[in-house]
Amino acid sequence: MDQETLDRYVDGLTAVDPAIRDDHAFTGLATVITEDGLSTGQRRWLGDRMVERLGHRDPFARSFAPLIFAVLASTWAAPEDGEWPPEWTDALLAWWPTESDLRGHDPTVGWIHAVAHGADAVGTLGATRLAPADRLLSAVAERLTATTEFVWREQEDDRVAAAVVGILLGNPEAGLEPLLKPVAAMFATGEPGPVPAAATNTMRTLRSLYVALGNSVLHPETREPQRIPNAPTLQQDIAEALQVTTPWLFNAAR
Repeated sequence: MDQETLDRYVDGLTAVDPAIRDDHAFTGLATVITEDGLSTGQRRWLGDRMVERLGHRDPFARSFAPLIFAVLASTWAAPEDGEWPPEWTDALLAWWPTESDLRGHDPTVGWIHAVAHGADAVGTLGATRLAPADRLLSAVAERLTATTEFVWREQEDDRVAAAVVGILLGNPEAGLEPLLKPVAAMFATGEPGPVPAAATNTMRTLRSLYVALGNSVLHPETREPQRIPNAPTLQQDIAEALQVTTPWLFNAAR
């Protein structure tokens, strides 16, 4: 792709009009990346621009950067591309847990969906083993336990669960402790009264993950159905973490 066209696509990712941002700029970039239409230099240039984009003033502009990272990661082919730039992972994992605008869809600007888009990137990094599983699971825990008054309502919980599935598929030896230990600590601070938004988001995510572990899941790269290794043990770990939130429902004793 010529640089002028690439520049237009990248600029389009900041457009207020969702038809330009989502349907044109992102779709165009995803297609050209997937079809190997960028040189190695252009791919690295694009990733560097997305690092900068994570600091943009507009939340919808920030939130589309991780989608580009997800597409780049899914097509990253060593030795042609070389090592995945660790500074891209650093920037993504610094932004995602701390992003404060958690709206899914806005009637004016369309999809923002920072939680879901960040989860897509984290899951792809895990599935492709481009970042350590423990670090990615810790980032998921940070996102889940971050203080917020916003309850997710656009299937963000399912997308975060899918990210954990991607990490586990790429790293069959990984356990869930980096995720569940901080979550259990948050649940332990619970008090009678209304359930905090972060706790609600977390419970829903863990329930979605529990169901996924009990069934075949689609590998994010091959789209082939697979079973997660050691799934029953992982489900038990999740049940133990959730039991404190629903002690009147089930007994998670091993």
